[in-house]
Amino acid sequence: MSDKIPMFKKEIDDIPVPVDKLDDIITKAVQEGVQKRKRLNGNKLLLSVGAIAATLALLIGSATVSPVMANIVSQIPVLGSIFSESGDPGLKRVSELGLTQVVGESKTVRGNTITIDEVFFDGTRLTVGYSLTSEEPLGEFYLDQGIDFTIDGKKFSFGGNGGETEITPTYRRGIYNIEPSGIDVPEEFKLGLSFEGKGGERWKFFIPVKTQTGAEFVTIDETQQAGGVGLNISTLEISPVGLRLTYNTVAEENEFFSGAYIKFKAVDSSGNELTISSEGGGHSKNENGKIYAKGNSLFEPIDESVTKLTITPYLDLSSVGGGVEFDGAGNETSIDFEPNKEEIKFDSFTVTLP
Repeated sequence: MSDKIPMFKKEIDDIPVPVDKLDDIITKAVQEGVQKRKRLNGNKLLLSVGAIAATLALLIGSATVSPVMANIVSQIPVLGSIFSESGDPGLKRVSELGLTQVVGESKTVRGNTITIDEVFFDGTRLTVGYSLTSEEPLGEFYLDQGIDFTIDGKKFSFGGNGGETEITPTYRRGIYNIEPSGIDVPEEFKLGLSFEGKGGERWKFFIPVKTQTGAEFVTIDETQQAGGVGLNISTLEISPVGLRLTYNTVAEENEFFSGAYIKFKAVDSSGNELTISSEGGGHSKNENGKIYAKGNSLFEPIDESVTKLTITPYLDLSSVGGGVEFDGAGNETSIDFEPNKEEIKFDSFTVTLP
């Protein structure tokens, strides 16, 4: 019996498989499945589960004979995987702990589908993970118009950052981190998201969001003065998404400080320097000849063995830059940037963690 098994395997291996046609069929099926995902309803749930099982069996079997198919399988988006694969330690941790909201809502415009995969809000940082699939390659800067946000239908000021990663020419993942300012965000609210494509396409979503609580706060109230810049670090927030320092600055209104940024270096009790996940969204205002600013810095999460942090503030001044000016005749003159010559140095301080 055992001597027939290798022969049987050889006969299976010798069966001709139309790899090119199979790749085309599976690729088309995957794309159509993405576009039709929203049309499923409760009455079709059982049928859909069976179809998914059959499709998975076909995909796994095909991947063993087709390198192209194996590549397609490896790139199929997994719902809720945006944060865990983002490279941000805090987002990865909250996703693995199940603290994010897995959404999975999709809208298709002109053959291009945007899916809101995950949302997370901890009272300060609102993060949205989305994916974009298309029938044809989109090229660069397709969603370069950015995203408009509303909370319970109202626009608000915010700071933050975002970006996309191209997985394939027809599949991208994106993450936006925003930090609302000048608004009291309720514990539960409806987040409005509006995307705009290069060709004027629009996708609108309204996602219910619930604030994740449970963070610990350490009051620091560290105040320093250096080179005409006053700095106060008020609190340290400890949560699964990371460590967030909140600070305020005040300085005389002048050219050099308008291009300056307060940054922080944090070293734990074992001598390890923490990675900064985000510089946060700050805002400033000019009042009575002074510049008042508020911001925060988010560091990677720490484990329970860390008992102390040594924090060093520093002023990161622009070293290069410049601009142009025009006279009445439209003639252009270059303006060189001259950084501040005065050394501005803050002192390190230690924070004991609860």
